[in-house]
Amino acid sequence: MSLRVLLWSLLAVCPLWLQAQLPPNQPEQDCFAALPVCQDIFVQTESYSGEGENPDEISGAHSCFLIGEQNSVWYVFTVQTSGSLCFTIMPVDTLDDYDWALFDLTGHNCADIETDPSLEVACNFTYNMGCQGHTGANSRTDCPDQNEPCLQVQAGRTYVLNISNFTSSNSGYTLDFSASSAQLYDDIPPEVTGLERHCQGATVTFSENILCATVDPGDFSFSGPGGPYTVAAVESQNCGAGGEFDNSFDLIVSPPYAQGGTYTVVLVGSVTDNCGNPALLSTGQVQLPPPPQASINTHAPQCEEGNQFGFGYPGPTAVSAYQWDFGDGNGSSLAAPIHRYQDFGSRQVQLVIRDVFGCQDTASTQVDVLPGPRALFSAPAAVCQQDTFTLLNEVAPQGGAAVTQYSWYLADGTRYDNVWSPQHQFDQPGQYRVLLEAFNTLGCRDTFSRVLTVWPLATVDFLPEAEVCIGDSAQLINLSAMPGGFPNDSIVDWWWDFGDSTGAGALLAPIHLYDTAGAWPVTLTVETNRGCRDSLTLDQIIHQPPPPMVVDTPVCWGRKAFLQGLPEPGGLTHWYADPTDTLPILVRAVLHTEPVVFPDTFYAEVISEMGCVSPRVPVYARHHPLTEGELILPNEPLRFPDPLLTPELVTTLDLRRFAWNFGDGQTDSVAQPTHRYAYPARYEVQLLATDVHGCPHRWSSTVVVQQHAFVAVPSAFSPNGDGFNDELFVAAGDLAQFRLAVYRRDGREVFAATQPDFRWNGTSAQGHPLPPGVYVYRVSGLDHTGNPLDQVGTITLLR
Repeated sequence: MSLRVLLWSLLAVCPLWLQAQLPPNQPEQDCFAALPVCQDIFVQTESYSGEGENPDEISGAHSCFLIGEQNSVWYVFTVQTSGSLCFTIMPVDTLDDYDWALFDLTGHNCADIETDPSLEVACNFTYNMGCQGHTGANSRTDCPDQNEPCLQVQAGRTYVLNISNFTSSNSGYTLDFSASSAQLYDDIPPEVTGLERHCQGATVTFSENILCATVDPGDFSFSGPGGPYTVAAVESQNCGAGGEFDNSFDLIVSPPYAQGGTYTVVLVGSVTDNCGNPALLSTGQVQLPPPPQASINTHAPQCEEGNQFGFGYPGPTAVSAYQWDFGDGNGSSLAAPIHRYQDFGSRQVQLVIRDVFGCQDTASTQVDVLPGPRALFSAPAAVCQQDTFTLLNEVAPQGGAAVTQYSWYLADGTRYDNVWSPQHQFDQPGQYRVLLEAFNTLGCRDTFSRVLTVWPLATVDFLPEAEVCIGDSAQLINLSAMPGGFPNDSIVDWWWDFGDSTGAGALLAPIHLYDTAGAWPVTLTVETNRGCRDSLTLDQIIHQPPPPMVVDTPVCWGRKAFLQGLPEPGGLTHWYADPTDTLPILVRAVLHTEPVVFPDTFYAEVISEMGCVSPRVPVYARHHPLTEGELILPNEPLRFPDPLLTPELVTTLDLRRFAWNFGDGQTDSVAQPTHRYAYPARYEVQLLATDVHGCPHRWSSTVVVQQHAFVAVPSAFSPNGDGFNDELFVAAGDLAQFRLAVYRRDGREVFAATQPDFRWNGTSAQGHPLPPGVYVYRVSGLDHTGNPLDQVGTITLLR
């Protein structure tokens, strides 16, 4: 088998024949259109391509054809006389590889070949190993692998043979049955062997297969009671499926026969078998019973709610089977079924009756179910006693019929008419049915009901403690219990809300410390095993005197503060230096402090007549704001000729009185003064001011007053080496650029300097002493503000 697969793969990749084959999907490439065997030898000059309309007729799982059909054709024959069946397939091209499979189709149809492995009686799928490619059931011993033994066949058995061209060549083959001893084809005319009842006429059976192409309605006549009749159509299973032959044909007459009696069928035309033998003309009779006639009793329309239709068959014909279709996806096989429709609308009801012969008739009628309103509501399955719940109305119109009225009926006697979604509560526990009824414009009604369970509440009670001072603990005692008559209900949990944003769980007698006085609303919530909760709120009274009224006016820095803590009537004020102190420093309404140089805090509380302690409040010994801010004076010296000072004070203090001292004996009392200095010097400017509280504040800063740029040149010097006045130098101030030049009287420059700190000993540029006399100098330059300086004078040089 591996060599066969290898060869198949090579042929698939590298085909050896390029000429065209017979086009695919020839009729005889499917089993039901097989070529009839009516001669010993068939010469097929061209091979077939493809596998027909049904390429999967042979299953590789059940046949030696491991890959199914390949470029195949079918042959059919019915054995006329028993004997041996021998055949040989002889390729035109001796290199072609043909395969074949033989099936016994007696009592079966072509579709059974794919699923029934017992139908295959002989098969060969061996590749071409020689013998000129011959293969078949011929008992050859020279190429036994590609040839099988002849078969013994019985008369009356029908066989089909499939021949496949594995190599896909276009060359044909010769199929030779001449070695067979059995007669495979016949020359005996077919004849009518049976007439049976058909529900639309009669069924004619022939002694052998008849070619479909030779049969038409004009080949038969049909007569009998109620005639005349015409054979309108001839039908068969195989011919209707596209086959070439069949042996049983149904005559469909027109008009349909309507009464029982004896009817005559005559074969008047020429019909032939597979080998072209015309059938014998014949006449026969068939007894036909009356056909069934279906009918259905009629019904008036009914509303959707409670609709019930009783269907029945009032006809006279004996019926063996009923098939009802109520038009809503449901049906019945009863003679007189009763049916209820789940939805409104028009339904087409159909009845199919069958008589004992399998003939049937159909009747139909329309039934109308009028739409009712869709009554529906939602509600909790269970609620607690005295809980308010909502019955959520979900009534909806249907079929275009508007809702005109709806009513609620509650088991405690309450009724709500045309209230859409009422709210209700049941005061007593138990089970209560709630029913919603709705009507529409057609007068149709719908109802919907539910049972609600109402669980009992516990009786909630607790005992607050008597009057308690702030700082003491209050104890609360739970006295809650279930009412009698409910043995299956119990308290499972409770919660305390102490009213100060704190709470506790299931404690019977919780102890709670309040940090604020007042009437605290304590709530106890109790829950039963049904999840029902009820609450009770009572006040727990906590006493505390009000804190003292305090007065702590700020003072100026360094002065004593007088703090007041005024108690309520009958109370005493206790003063403490620290909020955690236990011993007071003073028991009195007024506290005098030490001079306040740093802020300090004291604490006052009141003890009431019944011993309750008020909150301890802070009382502040503090001073008014200290001196802050800056006195801003110019960073650069003030210069003549107009040394004007405009001081600026930057502060957040609210100042009311001012005393300025400019350092030169002059003063002022305005908030923003101006002052002009008369002499150059360094001055300390001072300000003494008083704020809105009367507290004093001081500031001071320094300002420098200077002349403009200058150069002071001596009028004479004596460079004679006596150590006194031997050099010429100058005094200069506020110069950015400087140059001094000394000239003879004839204008020649004898000395120059570019820095004001120069020293000159009266020599020339060559270092020779200059003669005594009067020399001219010139000073030029710029001050720091860019003003030019130009000064000319004389210097006397003495020796």
